[in-house]
Amino acid sequence: MTKLALIPAAVLLAVVVVDGQQRPPTDPNDAEQMLVARERALHEAVVTADKSAFLSLVLPEGVWAAKSGFIPMNLLVNGLDAFHVTSWDIVNPHVTWLDENSAIVLSTWRGTGTFGDQPLASTILASTVWTRRNGKWLAGHHQQTDLATQ
Repeated sequence: MTKLALIPAAVLLAVVVVDGQQRPPTDPNDAEQMLVARERALHEAVVTADKSAFLSLVLPEGVWAAKSGFIPMNLLVNGLDAFHVTSWDIVNPHVTWLDENSAIVLSTWRGTGTFGDQPLASTILASTVWTRRNGKWLAGHHQQTDLATQ
């Protein structure tokens, strides 16, 4: 291959690099809204026992941590039918960025229902670590802490 044949490829590469550098970064508010929406979708998948939706939102090797212990996501999916939630909401979600490919969504979960035959706490502090894998945001770790009622 001659040096003249490499010139068009080099020019094309330079144009692509310059174009990519001139694009503004993604609006963090849009990314945060997307992560909060994925957090809501994760809880909706749990509440409705939608196994395929749940699996599309989590890393199979991830962990769900609750007062009952650490439950691998790939096992929890088969126990979603044990949740019987009659009402729920995510209150005051907040996104904390770890880097451009990972963030934690912190929130308060409020609702009523049971897991198995045990009542769920009406107020739970929750955090979910989201990581971007192959361009898709997935939950790698979810933790929840029941708040005591007075």
